[in-house]
This record gives sequence, C-alpha cells and structure tokens, in this order.
Amino acid sequence: MPHLHTVSLTIDFGLLVLIWIVQAVIYPNFHYLEAKAFEQRHRRYTRAMGFIAAPLMIAQLSATSTLLFDSPTDLFRLLHFTLVAFTWITTFLVSVPLHNKLHMGGRRQEIISKLVSTNWARTAAWTTIFGISLADLAKR
Repeated sequence: MPHLHTVSLTIDFGLLVLIWIVQAVIYPNFHYLEAKAFEQRHRRYTRAMGFIAAPLMIAQLSATSTLLFDSPTDLFRLLHFTLVAFTWITTFLVSVPLHNKLHMGGRRQEIISKLVSTNWARTAAWTTIFGISLADLAKR
C-alpha cells in the first residue's frame, strides 16, 4: 500500500487548501454580499462546493479507513482517522445546519459570524490531518 500513502497525502493537501480558502476568503466575504444577491450566490456556492468537497471527503475517509484497517495499532493512522471522523461530524452537525439557516433566512450576520467561528475547528482539524499524513509518509 505504499502508493495509498501518497494518494492520502494528496487528498489531505487538497482539503487543506480548500478549507483555508473557505476560512480566510469565502466565509468572511459572506458578510459583504448584498442582501438581495446573497441567497442566489449562497445557493450556488453550496451546490458547487458540494461537488468539490464531497468527493474529496469521501476519498479521504476511504483512504484513511483503508490505511487504519491495514495497521489498526498505528498511532498516526488512528489519530488521522479520528480527525477525519471529526471533520465529518462537524461538517454535518454544525456547518451544514448553519448553511441551511442561511438558505432559509437569507443573509444574517450572526449566522455568518457563527459559520466563520465554528469553521475554525474544521480548519484546525484538516491542518493537523495534513501534518499527520506528512509525518506518517516521512516515517515510512
């Protein structure tokens, strides 16, 4: 499975770049969209982001699960899997409901602020995931 390590690192890097763009650029800019344009732009953003993020997240979960299954006592792989699971949980229990509130209620500054602040957990997790993946590959 030596190639799976490289594939996993590549996927982790893609999600690292994606989450930092979302955290540093996209979510904060929601504050500045005109209220009239917000609903349409937000819907377009969430639809498009689903086509980008979902395949990467599924691939990441598949790769990390396979690597953990191969070495279930490996601390790097266990931590990697745990953090990937955390990103799934926070995505679907925190971020998606906040996006749904924005879909239903339009541009609400307090919801956008909450989206930005709660997204730091996912940003930290995906940053750590990439570091773990890099360290895991380096030790091989």
